[in-house]
Amino acid sequence: MDDFTTIPVIDVSVLNSADAGERAACAARIGDACRSTGFFYVVGHGIDPAMLAGVYDAARAFFEQPLADKMAVALSRSPQFRGYFPLKGEVTDTAFGGDPKEGFDISLELPADAAAGPYHRLRGPNQWPEGVPGFRERLTDYYDALSDLGRTLSRGFALALDLPEGFFAAKLGAPTAILRILHYPPVDAVPDPAALPPFGCGAHTDYGYLTILAQDDSGGLQVQNRAGAWIDVPPLPGSYVCNIGEMMARWTDDSFRATPHRVVRVSPGSRYSIPFFFHPDPDVMIEPLPAAIGAAATFEPVTSGAWLLRRLEGAYA
Repeated sequence: MDDFTTIPVIDVSVLNSADAGERAACAARIGDACRSTGFFYVVGHGIDPAMLAGVYDAARAFFEQPLADKMAVALSRSPQFRGYFPLKGEVTDTAFGGDPKEGFDISLELPADAAAGPYHRLRGPNQWPEGVPGFRERLTDYYDALSDLGRTLSRGFALALDLPEGFFAAKLGAPTAILRILHYPPVDAVPDPAALPPFGCGAHTDYGYLTILAQDDSGGLQVQNRAGAWIDVPPLPGSYVCNIGEMMARWTDDSFRATPHRVVRVSPGSRYSIPFFFHPDPDVMIEPLPAAIGAAATFEPVTSGAWLLRRLEGAYA
């Protein structure tokens, strides 16, 4: 499927079935998607739509604050890459420069004294803004819910790779996951479809294990197939868009694909999206799995924490 033109839709509710055959059949579909497109929609995920709506409300309320209030919780103030980054504060494509979007990140909430050892920059407290009622509670609850969904999908990954069903889930007890809310401010006009549209996020591959994305109805997400064509990933009500990142590609010796993607502006209004970057515990060794590799592994082993630190330290302008 080098020239795929659509993204598969997978009902993952059966991953919780008592029937091993049903779980295996769902996992096979997930595995096919990870090997061919590196992207798939999930439905039947069990996330309460009201919970997601609450996070969107919290995101809008936060980004509507004056810049000075947002900068009071700037990511640059956090030793653990938590908090707000302003417009053009993140670089996803160095040829494109800083992205015209603003965002806010949280990770696993831990006390300050947890920030010790080689992965101290991945462990510690979040920053929380003032003046946005319910912000902390909504994002924290959603973080926990998506962590559970990520573990469920991980059981599908394991079965698809002929591994014990709990192989990945066992390494996700205290994940170094990042929940991000994003705002792409309005643009002056809808781009001419005959011209290259202005980017909201430059072309890139995600650097982690698994991304679970909620996107609003604005559209603009595109995925590049191996033939080089950019394929639209339109919003599908009630779904999440999932994709494989570079860490999982390394883990599977590129059996599972980390596929380039970007955001283009196809609507003049604000665009909001909520990606969840799900990563294993920091000391988990990422090395090509015997079930996935060919004649010889092509990636050197690296811990999850070391890989993430390497990528995070180069991500912000």
